[in-house]
Formats: sequence, C-alpha cells, structure tokens
Amino acid sequence: MTGYITRFAPSPTGNLHIGSARTALINYIFKSQQPNSKLYLRIEDTDKKRSTEEFKNSILNGLKWLGVNWDNSPQIQSNNINRHLQIANNLLINNNAYKCICAESELADRRKKINSGEISSKKICISCEKNDEVQSLKTGYVIRIKIPTEGNEILEDVIQGKVEVKNNEIDDFVLVRKDNTPTYMLSVVVDDHDLGVNFIIRGDDHLNNYFRQKFIYKHMNWKIPQYAHIPLIHGEDGTKLSKRHGAVNLIDLKNEGYLSEAIINNLILLGWSPKNQDDEIIQLKNIISTFEMHSLSKSASIFSYKKLDYFNNYYLRLESNIYLFEEFCKSNSILSKYLDLDKEKLLRVFNVYKKDIAKYNQIISIAEIYFSKNFSNNVKENFDDDFNKYFNEFLELIYSINNWEYNNINSTIKEFIKKNNIKFPVLGKPVRYLLTNNYNGPSITDIFMILGKNQSLERLKKYKI
Repeated sequence: MTGYITRFAPSPTGNLHIGSARTALINYIFKSQQPNSKLYLRIEDTDKKRSTEEFKNSILNGLKWLGVNWDNSPQIQSNNINRHLQIANNLLINNNAYKCICAESELADRRKKINSGEISSKKICISCEKNDEVQSLKTGYVIRIKIPTEGNEILEDVIQGKVEVKNNEIDDFVLVRKDNTPTYMLSVVVDDHDLGVNFIIRGDDHLNNYFRQKFIYKHMNWKIPQYAHIPLIHGEDGTKLSKRHGAVNLIDLKNEGYLSEAIINNLILLGWSPKNQDDEIIQLKNIISTFEMHSLSKSASIFSYKKLDYFNNYYLRLESNIYLFEEFCKSNSILSKYLDLDKEKLLRVFNVYKKDIAKYNQIISIAEIYFSKNFSNNVKENFDDDFNKYFNEFLELIYSINNWEYNNINSTIKEFIKKNNIKFPVLGKPVRYLLTNNYNGPSITDIFMILGKNQSLERLKKYKI
C-alpha cells in the first residue's frame, strides 16, 4: 500500500535557516511515522543569480548532520523548466490561462487601487484576457492563470483547520514571465505533482499560496495534496527570527558548537509538547513515536537561545557524546592545535568545565589559559597576610606530592587547611588566581589535575611574597 509522500524544497540561495530546518525535521518525523512513506528532497534553484553549488552542498550537509534523510536523488528544479513550460502551454490551450501585455505602470496603478480598497477584486489584469489580438501574440507576453471571480475556496488544513477565501480575493498570478521562464507558483506545483507528493508540510507564510496554486491542480485535473502549514518561528522580541537575534542557520550553530540533538529537541518543542512527559528532554526516536501533527500550535513560536543553551548543555555533558567534542576540536583551527599538543589535557579541561558551558566554542578561551606557554598572572600587589603566611609551606606541600592523583591531592590540601585552622577561601581563591588569572572557577584540585604537577608548580613559583 502506498503511503504518504512528502517533500522538502529549499532554495540554495543561503545556508539552511533554522526555520527551514524545523520544516525539514517535521517532514522527516511525519514520514517516519507512516508506513511505506517517503520524503523527497527538491533543490529549487531557478533563481540562478543567487543560487550556488556551495549553498546547495551546505543545505545537504546540514540536513545530514541533523539526521534528516531523504528517499530520492535530490530533484533539481532548473532541470524541469521545459516541463513547467509544457504545463503552462497546456493551460493556455485549454483556456485556463491567458496572455498579458500590461505595462508595469498599469499594473502598479491597479495594485495601488486594490491595496487601498478602491477595488474589491484582486484581479490584476482587466484588458488582455478578452483581447483576441493579444491572445494571438507569439512573443512579448506573460502567461497568467485564470481565476473565477465568483465563489470561494476552502482548505482543510491539518494544523490551521478550516480556512476559507473568496475567489475575488485571489489574483490572476503570472505562470510564465516575458523571458519565457516559469515562476515559482507554477514550478512548485508541477514538480510536486510529478514527484507524486500527496502531503505538503510547509511554513504558514505559504498559506495564501495554497489558494492560488490550487487552480493549477484543478485546471490540470490533478489530485490536490493534503496540507499542513506550520507557524513561523519568531525571536523573543516577537519579530521574525533573523541574524540580529543570533545565529539563525544550521552551519553557524554547528560551528559554534551546538549539537544536532539539542537543536532537534529545541525545534520540536516549538508549539508542541509530548503528552504525559514532564521532562523537556526528548530524543528523535521518542519524538517519532509520540509526535502529533494536529497538536501543533497555530500561533508563531518563540525561539529562545537560552532554551537551546539549556538543551545543548545537557547533551554535551553526556559521556556518550564525548566523541562529538573531539570531532568539533578537529574542525576548529584553535582547538585542533591543542588536541595535537595534548589530547588528554584538553579532555580534562572539557570534563571539568562542561557543566558551565552552553556550546563547544566556549572551551576555546578556557583552554587557552591552560595551554598558554607564556602564562603570567596579573597580581600587582601581594595577597592578604593570612595567605602569605602559609604560601611557602603550601608550595612545599604541593612539591612533595608524588602521587599526582585527584583524591590524593584533594585530601592533602584538606589536611593542610585543617592543620593550620584556616578557611578554604583564604588559600583557595589566591591559588586559583595564580593558576588561572581568575578568582572564580573549578576547584583548585581540578585545576592541578588539568595542569599537572610541573606546570602547576611553575605558575605558583611566579608569586613572590
């Protein structure tokens, strides 16, 4: 039995936007839930001026990294232009489209009157359809679709519910431009039909396009797919998510050190929540078993970087994901050098600090402290007398430790503090500063373990009472 056929159709005019990644993810989840179903990928590259092979590869790699797999060799839309034009001519022959030669100034004036409410009908051309001379032209025209002026159209959308639009509110849009190139409105319908797509999941910014594209299906006697229009993602200020809010494409997020698991977790909870689950942590296999398309909110969702940071911190702390940190280090010009110098030391830095970071690239500045060959502290004045009183004895103690192991170092320091009846901050904060140039941070035992005995002593000896 044939299942659902869905599609994801990005344009290679930029890297994969986080909103588009969400659409691709939901398509993949839906397809994975349905027996014998497929997800097809189409690259809509008809905007030749802005489309690049680099962006296409970036999109494909981004989808693979996210774990969104497709079931076809990606369809390249520009390869189908002759097919698109064939359908446009078919619509002309069957009197479901017409030629138009209206000047742009005429159209602009008409649009102005429509937008002001002076004209109630959205029909943009009122002079060419009945003009036999225009309809007999061989060149120099655009092809517009015919839209009835009476009646209405209804969409039963899986997410939006019942949506109704009057036909006089639908414009007679262009199918083919004067340069004989098909428009998006035509190409997308022809390609979807030829792929056998029967369930279209896309952003609700395309909702109005349904009522326009529907007429191509109707005029061609093609079966109209089911639709689910997903609300868009907004920033926390309520505006459409853009670069001013932070990284908005998958490649930038990956390069900053976000994990695909965290991005999936964050994206799927925008406008949806699993039933009978208090914990927000949910992985893809569980999402596939519990996700319900019709339960998605109809309203725009707010993308929170703080929430993404929360999820990412959870996933990067998992021991099973340590290999992902190593992969990130290999791809980063700075961390790759540290990895080559001393892998175990870099891993110690990560394991000590991972609870406090939101993404991998925050380790760069931290690791620099421990890998610095010319480390010098910024102490211009001596510390308190209480610290100075015990510093040399403490330095000798550290020097005497032969078993450089966490528990042994920790217990040795505790015994020293207890024996001298001093409070830990009196010793700990200055020592931490001498080792890292920061009064705050992990325990001094953790720092000793990262630096090792020789480097720890080297830094401590730079302090002169």
